[in-house]
Amino acid sequence: MSSLSPEKKSNTVDEENDVSLPEDQMLEVLTRVPLDDLAACRVVSTRWRSITYEPAFTPLHCRRTGTVSGYFLQSMLRDHYRAAFVSMNDASSPAAPAISLDFLPSTNVRIEAVAAHRGLAFCVGLDTPRRPCYYVCKPATRQWRAIPNPRTRFHTAAMAMAARPSSDAAVKAEFKIVRFSIPKRLHDMLHCEVFDSRRFAWRRAPDVPIVSLPSSTPAVRAHGAMHWLRLGAQDVFAFDLESEAWRLIALPQELDETRYHWACKQLSAVAGRLCLLVTTTETEEVGEVLEVWEMASYVEGRWDKKMTVSLKSLREQEGTMILRHLYSSDVGFLYSFYRAMWYDFRRWKKAAEVKMDRMCIQQVFKFKSDMIPCKIGNGKACHPPAACPPSKEGVQR
Repeated sequence: MSSLSPEKKSNTVDEENDVSLPEDQMLEVLTRVPLDDLAACRVVSTRWRSITYEPAFTPLHCRRTGTVSGYFLQSMLRDHYRAAFVSMNDASSPAAPAISLDFLPSTNVRIEAVAAHRGLAFCVGLDTPRRPCYYVCKPATRQWRAIPNPRTRFHTAAMAMAARPSSDAAVKAEFKIVRFSIPKRLHDMLHCEVFDSRRFAWRRAPDVPIVSLPSSTPAVRAHGAMHWLRLGAQDVFAFDLESEAWRLIALPQELDETRYHWACKQLSAVAGRLCLLVTTTETEEVGEVLEVWEMASYVEGRWDKKMTVSLKSLREQEGTMILRHLYSSDVGFLYSFYRAMWYDFRRWKKAAEVKMDRMCIQQVFKFKSDMIPCKIGNGKACHPPAACPPSKEGVQR
């Protein structure tokens, strides 16, 4: 079995060696740093890192740098997919730029994966007569490019996308896409294909002896890898797009207890760390209880319980809401048919709310982007079906 390399270590400066600046001055400087440079700032010191992950940082940073941050909510209506973008900043900033996928040449577009912090989306157009067309786009700048099809005769098990850091985001956007598919004969293996923007082609990677990946659940990026909670298993499948290595991470041993058998489990990420959200139903008086487990040591696969809160007060105040992500360590992202909401579990109140048309949401993709155009395409439309890049020929060995 392949294994991921040890957790990437940064050259973080100790607090003692950090330049002492007042907190408000540090916030003033960091909220004006371009989105692509935030990752470098976070390894300067632990103080800088903690400031950039505070709940108040993102709204201020978005306003000052023109960055958009939120979620794509994907639903289906009459066999057509729809992706609506919602942002915590919409309520306070009605003039925020509208983000959508209506600029793509297809009218029935499904998001397959998102590079959450670079503003790129991997989509497939499903309204072509013969076969789908695949696109990589930057919704914030309405740029797109058609890419070769993967091996579409195999059913997709899971997909993920990651963008590489760039010294000049306006010049070129480089990215990788991984696709796991189910072969027709081998039922205990998954085919693995990797698309690299530098080669602009799919390539077969070694098969993975893993099954039961949730095709309807987007990957969670943390610790430099993509993560999926395996269906019916007590572990997490992790895949590093750079090294193309994988590993299985066991869930906390405490979750083996009988009371957790029917618990709702899902992954999220906070401050770059993998988190596990576990919702259980206790007594009628207590109601639902949320436990948040954080990856304390990625190398060792060790989890620490960070928070336990009752959801009874939330249900009484807001009715039925589905928890999908942690926006920050204390704020959760929830939604219903008619609204999306950011809820502060420490203060027991809404941090923000966005009204929506009735939507039966199937997938939620975290999304953040600057407004700087980059070279991901030449503007040529993909006229179905002949102009779509080839499917089988697009895969190189």
